[in-house]
Formats: sequence, structure tokens, C-alpha cells
Amino acid sequence: MGKTTRFLTVSAVALMAPISVALSDNSNDAETLRQMELFAEVFTIVRDGYVEDIEDSELMEGAINGALDTLDPHSSYVPKEDHAKRQKSARREYGGLGIEVVMEDELVKVNYVIPGGPADKSGLKRGDLITAVEGDQVKGKTLSEAVDGMRGLAGDPITITVKSTNNVIRDVVVVRETVSGRAVRHRIEEGLGYIYIESFNHPRLDRDVKSALEELKSELGGSLPGLIIDVRSNPGGRVDQVVKVTSNFLDGGEVFSSRGREASDTQRYHADDGELFPNVPIIVLINSQSASAAEIIAGALQDRNRALVLGRRSFGKGSVQSIMQVSEGGALRLTTERYFTPSGNSIQSRGIMPDILVAGRVDSEETRKRFRESDLENALANPDDMKIDEDYDKMEFPPEDWPDGEDFQLSKAVEMLKTPDYKSKLAQKNRLGQR
Repeated sequence: MGKTTRFLTVSAVALMAPISVALSDNSNDAETLRQMELFAEVFTIVRDGYVEDIEDSELMEGAINGALDTLDPHSSYVPKEDHAKRQKSARREYGGLGIEVVMEDELVKVNYVIPGGPADKSGLKRGDLITAVEGDQVKGKTLSEAVDGMRGLAGDPITITVKSTNNVIRDVVVVRETVSGRAVRHRIEEGLGYIYIESFNHPRLDRDVKSALEELKSELGGSLPGLIIDVRSNPGGRVDQVVKVTSNFLDGGEVFSSRGREASDTQRYHADDGELFPNVPIIVLINSQSASAAEIIAGALQDRNRALVLGRRSFGKGSVQSIMQVSEGGALRLTTERYFTPSGNSIQSRGIMPDILVAGRVDSEETRKRFRESDLENALANPDDMKIDEDYDKMEFPPEDWPDGEDFQLSKAVEMLKTPDYKSKLAQKNRLGQR
């Protein structure tokens, strides 16, 4: 951080006068000073000679981000004005009703009511039909237009007209609150439990996972014959949430570690003791867009022999970014650490290789080629230079006549959990070259 700060400060001074800065007694300082003088010279030439007028601040911001771009695709600088706008936007709380809706017969149907949310407090129930918002009829509107009319600031009341399942029409006043949608979708899938985690940024994620598991257990007669955890296309999220969620499926032990430049920077994150369903077979579904925290949970359950991972090799976002305030009021987003699975494998630019390779679409050149972290310009390399690729000869593709809309990867997960092969594969832990 020290060298970067010096670069930003000295470069700004260099625009107005020759550089005369006391750097440390490092043998590279003379060369660094020469490069800074060169930068100042080029900056002046560009500012005075470019074909169009250009603001100094714009050119400097481009220079800073240009330098950061050479490091990796996730490091960047946000200038003071933009940073202030983002902070203000983050503080401005917009409110919702705490419902999930669908369109049915030109009316808005309440498909789910968040427990304890504003709609729940006002008595809205699943199956209720919203016919008007503040007296404005819903008929003739799209779902998006109808939902837009329900949005507003937290604390503001809204009156909606509701037709209940018994056809009673009533006005309901709901006071908007800052709400987050469901963190988890769950259902029974051919006699097995299925949970889909969309993101690890939800503040109630762990609570919702526990609730979903208990509901599945209850619906299945008091036990879970098997569980599918779906983190396909999950972009990741908060470290504390992924550790909490993973703790539900591990009895203590390491979930992942993060390591910085120095050995002393290493941090290890452990699961809590007390696994919820220790004997339940688990499959984790991933794809090429499963990233960061999604890769952590898959890698942890795979490394700890707690689950089989099925799908495609994940994205490979195995780096940690820290947000640092700089002296001019802007913010620096800087890559400071890498993620490692419990066995010590770096996720960066490699991802998690499934135990069972299954494609979601029929075999084609487009299906085989997936965009991942390693395809980004200046992506950080994996510290272990061993290259891994998906083995297409071992990958199972849907047949040509596979019905549109049917989930082939999910069907293979169900099939695997219902066969004796699950236990033997878990024991063998055929990582297809990951180790």
C-alpha cells in the first residue's frame, strides 16, 4: 500500500513542477524516480498536444486505473465524486412490501410473503390477488409496471386493493420497509431436498438456509434422503455468510483460508461444530459462472469429502479485494489476498473441478467453450502452475432430443443421489485431475 500511495501523491505533484521527492533508501528508487519524471513529461505532452481538450483529472484517473489494470481485472480506483455518490446511494434506503409476485389473469398474484415483512404484518397471504395500487387498476399493466408502482422509500405507507382466495375484496395499508427477497429457493425434487442459493450477499442467508432445510425435512416425513445444493451462476458474496452456510454441512474444521503477500497475512476460516444432517448424502451443483463464495462452499464440501460436486468447472474467482480510502477522498479497490480450499488448492484462475462432469446443453463448440476468470485480461495466475482442463471425453452431455426447459444437470444429480454409486464415488473422490 505504501508504494502505491507514494505513486499517487508524487504523480499529482509532478504535473506542476519537476519531481523532487525524498524516497526511501531502496536501490530501485532512482529508476522509480526516472519513470515518474517520464510520466510527468508524457502527461504534459498529451495534455497540450492531444487532438481534443482533456481535463487533467480525467487523464489522471485514466492513468491511475491504467496502472491498476496491469495488476489484475478487479483492482480499480474510484474518484472522490463517484465514491461520494456511491456512499450516498448506499445510505438511501428504498422500501418494499416483502412479497414475491407473478402475473395471473391480468392481476398481480402474491406468490410468497416474507415472514415478518411489512406485507406479512399487514395480513397479506400467499394467493392474494392485487387488483389496484393507490387506486390505480392493475389490469392493462405489465408485471414490471405494476411492481414499479409499489416501490418507494422505506417508512412510506401504500394502499393496495386485494382480492383474497375467498373473493373478498379489501384495502390493505402496508408501510414499506427495507427488505431483501428470499435468499434461498427450496423444493422437493423427486423425493429429495433441493435448495438454490442465488447470492451470498443476503443478510438472512444462513437463517433462510436453516429454515429451508427444516421445511424440507418436515415435508419429507422427518428425514432428508438426500440434498442438492445449487450454486450455479452464483457470483459469490460475503465471507461471513459462506462460512455460516457451510457450517450447516460440516462438523467444525476448515472451510477455506485466505493468504496475502506475507505468510503472516494468512487467515483460516472454520466451520462451527455441530453439523445439521451428518448422514445425508449431498451433491453441489456448479457451473462456469459459479464464482468466489460459491466456489468456496463447493471446494470445502468437496475437499472435506462431505459432498460430490457435479456440473462444469467453476469460474475461478479466487481473489479478495479490500476497499481503502485514499487521501483525496476517493477509494482504492485493491486485490490483497487469494482464497484456498481446505486442502491448500488455490481457486484463482482454476476454479473447482467437479467430481462428475455434466454439461447443461447438448455437445457443441459453443457449449464446450466457457468464459472464466482466466480469460480476463491480466487475470492473476494460480500460484500452482499445474494446468487443469475439463475432459470432454468424460463429460456427459444431454442427448440431442433432450426437452427444452428440462434441467439435465439437476436430473443427473437426482440420479446419482438415488444410486449406490454415490457412496463409492464419494470414497474414491475421483477429482478428474484436480489434485
